[in-house]
Order: sequence, then structure tokens, then C-alpha cells
Amino acid sequence: MEKSIIVKHKKKRILQIIDYIYPLTKLSKNKYEIKDHINLSGINPLTGPKFIPLNNIYISKKGIIVCGLKKGVVPNIHEKKVLQRLNVSAYCYNLVSTVIYASYLGFKVKAIGILNVKHKTHTSSTCNS
Repeated sequence: MEKSIIVKHKKKRILQIIDYIYPLTKLSKNKYEIKDHINLSGINPLTGPKFIPLNNIYISKKGIIVCGLKKGVVPNIHEKKVLQRLNVSAYCYNLVSTVIYASYLGFKVKAIGILNVKHKTHTSSTCNS
């Protein structure tokens, strides 16, 4: 369900990204602003040895931190505990690669995570598969 909208805001190019998030713990709302991410997907949408700075890419300073995983990977209970120690509230599948590409194109990002509660709970897989 990834949805992207380009918005001009005070002479800055802002890309609004809406994506599903999957909670690591019980979350009280259905929609969250995202203030940062940790990329554990192993995916970089850019080809070649390009380094793209991602500091201050998100315009939201209040919000949650999400973890980007490879499509289909569901963290097990031990991986969830490690992510929670890093203040990660949820994981997602599409957001991180889109944010990396947006940064490459010169955008700032306003990211919204929509809670997906229909996701299957735990299957046995690891974050680095």
C-alpha cells in the first residue's frame, strides 16, 4: 500500500510517503508519523557505489522509529526484543528504499505509517534472510 505524494512546502521539495507498518508491541493509534528508520532490508534502490546522506531526511521530529525489512521477513521474538531496545516501534517493507531514493532526488520526507493489524503474527524467519 505504498503511496507517495510530492508537496512543495516553503521552497523545499517534500515527498509524503504513506506505508503500512507492523507493530513490534501494542500501539494505541492507527496512524503514526515516522521520524527515523533503521534499514535491515539489505536493499539499496541506487546502483553503484553511491553514498546518500540520510540525516535529517524526515521532516517530523516527533513520531516513531521503524525498521525496514526485506519483503516477507517477520522478526522472531528475540529479534523483536533487540529492535525494541533500539527504540523501534514497528517494521515495514517499502518505506526505506523509497526514502533512500527520495534523498537521492533531493527531497525531504514526511512519512506516515498506517498500522496493519491483519498481518500474521509470528512465522519463523530472521531479519537477515
